[in-house]
Formats: sequence, C-alpha cells, structure tokens
Amino acid sequence: MSSEQSVKKAAELLRQGATMLSEACPVCNSPLYRLKSGEIVCPIHGRVIIAKDEEEEKKLKRGITLDYMEQVLVDSMSIIVEKLKSDPMNSEVIVQVIRYLDSLERLKRIRDLGQAQEK
Repeated sequence: MSSEQSVKKAAELLRQGATMLSEACPVCNSPLYRLKSGEIVCPIHGRVIIAKDEEEEKKLKRGITLDYMEQVLVDSMSIIVEKLKSDPMNSEVIVQVIRYLDSLERLKRIRDLGQAQEK
C-alpha cells in the first residue's frame, strides 16, 4: 500500500469515528486506531492485537501458532483426502489421514490444557 493510500485509509477511519492512538503498528510504525467497536486496527495491515505485558504476549503467540498449525494440518489433510477419493482402499493414504487426525486431536488437547492453565 502506498503512503497516499495509507493516509486515505487513516482519514476514512477518522471519518468513521475511529480514534487515533498513541501506539504505533509493530510492523510498519503507522499510528493505530481504535474503532467504535473497540477493535484496534492499522490503516495498512488491518487488525492488530496489543499485548499488555510479556505474559500476555506469550499467550497470544502460543494461540496464533496453534491456530496456524491447525490450519496447516487441515489443509494438508484435505489434499490427502482427495487422493483417498480416487483410491479408497489405498492403505498408505488411510494411514496418513489417521496421522493427521491424531495430530489434530493432540493439538486440541494442547490447546485445552493451555486454556485450563490460564483459568
């Protein structure tokens, strides 16, 4: 996004009632804006999450990493399932699907354990 486009986006955010914050985007150093909904956004990158301290930052990174890993597993499993459609009796592909399902289940347990520890 060009500088001119980011200025236009920032002006649009202000017209919509957003408030410019004193904090800057950690990626591009542009001023951040709080929307009426309370969501914090960068005019260039969109939604931004600000951690209050190191502990919250660790929790956020952990959650983002687990979400990303889950998406990678689901996307990869989808590719394998397509192979299974063409040859439903292919035992190698069936084993791969089971491994992906096992990995997803483990990921869920890790996520649940982390959430239980936060409480």
